[in-house]
Amino acid sequence: MGHKSRFTFRTHGGVTAGEEWIYDGDQPLARLECVTIEQPEQNLRYFDRNLKPVNLRDLRLSPGGRPLVSGVQMFWNLAPGIITSELVEVRTEGQESDRLVLTVITADPGGVATSTRVLTLSFDDESCSYVYDFSAHLRLHSPEVFDLADGDVSLDDEGVRFEYCDPWYCDVPAPTVEFSGMWPKRYSHLLAECGDGTVWQMPLNHMATGIPSPQSFVPDGLFVLAHEPGNNPAFQFVGDTAGRTAVGVCNWGYDIHLSARYSRDELYSSPPPPPRFRIRLCPDETTRDLLARAAPVPPIEYLGFAELPLYERTTSFEKGLRLDRPSPGPTDPWPWLPRGDGTDWCRTQGRSGQCSLKISKDSTGSSEWLMDRESDGAWTQNWTAATGFRVTVFAKTEAVEGRGSFLALRWATFNYPQRFPYVSSQKLTGTCDWTELQVEIHGPAPPDISAVCLILRQDGSGTTWFDDLEVTPINHLPSSERVHPPNG
Repeated sequence: MGHKSRFTFRTHGGVTAGEEWIYDGDQPLARLECVTIEQPEQNLRYFDRNLKPVNLRDLRLSPGGRPLVSGVQMFWNLAPGIITSELVEVRTEGQESDRLVLTVITADPGGVATSTRVLTLSFDDESCSYVYDFSAHLRLHSPEVFDLADGDVSLDDEGVRFEYCDPWYCDVPAPTVEFSGMWPKRYSHLLAECGDGTVWQMPLNHMATGIPSPQSFVPDGLFVLAHEPGNNPAFQFVGDTAGRTAVGVCNWGYDIHLSARYSRDELYSSPPPPPRFRIRLCPDETTRDLLARAAPVPPIEYLGFAELPLYERTTSFEKGLRLDRPSPGPTDPWPWLPRGDGTDWCRTQGRSGQCSLKISKDSTGSSEWLMDRESDGAWTQNWTAATGFRVTVFAKTEAVEGRGSFLALRWATFNYPQRFPYVSSQKLTGTCDWTELQVEIHGPAPPDISAVCLILRQDGSGTTWFDDLEVTPINHLPSSERVHPPNG
């Protein structure tokens, strides 16, 4: 006998009326959330534009299964500063039935638009999957706002695009470094049935998001996260939504942007045609078939590098990330990124092996190897006020002139990279054999911090090799701030 669903929308009690959840019997399936989002998540996911977003969180796609989709936005992001972010009303139909309808109405504070997002939840016996069927209705009270010759949003020959959803996955990416209690790595690819009939693929490695992403889909086409048997979530684009939808992928991979294209006449229609999409499980055989039929990954380069050195907390810079392949091992590490002239991943000279990060140039300016994702804002263990870092690296120089070569750390906030100063080691000039450089940075971190930046820098001409990096998280508070256990 197949699964028989009995859906309810419930409010949990606590100190006050609290969380709102969708249930199937006694199994929680998803949570409707409208809360203030703190940093660093606010800056990462909302770019500081939507402080109290309305989201459906932690969607389960199978009875007894774990959550597979971390968040689905129940609002429109029409332009910078025009987001239907204010919750107006929530309605439900079909309590205690096998078909629940949840309607969420939001509006932008300025009165430009009103969103009516309708979710119809059911269960599909054939695929043993819950089906979350969304219709994204939009009423533009002033379409003239978007009918501009220039500005933040403008019509062109293909019309105007509005972002109707910005969903995130669970467990993607994997941790950027290994640590005790980390979540497991589960997925390696994104797959899509494009409007021209081809199958698109993107390996999950943080850097492949520069490849062209799908700009349309075949009718009822799929966008799939692959491949963990029995747990591959799919977005399915229904009717004419498939032809007008484009997908973009953020460079950490968990975050995809769904936008719909509208012509000028549709912009002024009342209302424009609503996007309709479903979230459901993709059968394993379908996922395998898509991966087998996928077009090759196009060549990917970052400033001329097809492969970049991986970041690890203890490293001699021997491991690399091929930008056209999924990241190797149990993590999804960030790579070191080159900035400026003369940066090279040296494979012929090092302190403890044959590899090092090298800067060699005749110019007098600065060049760096940079890693800016060491943080609880980029998928490592959580920080506390006492969290800091001790970093050591060995450097060798040859005829370095200018301000010299050094190791540096700095606090970092994503999208605001210049906000905090460098904390630097000693600076090496001239010709020096392998010399240990060390820097410490101590908590508590400044407000809104997302990460610590690691910087290997040469300021001036000459050549520097950096090798044998070690990064150690430290927990330290001044003695006056330490908490002492009571005598017992």
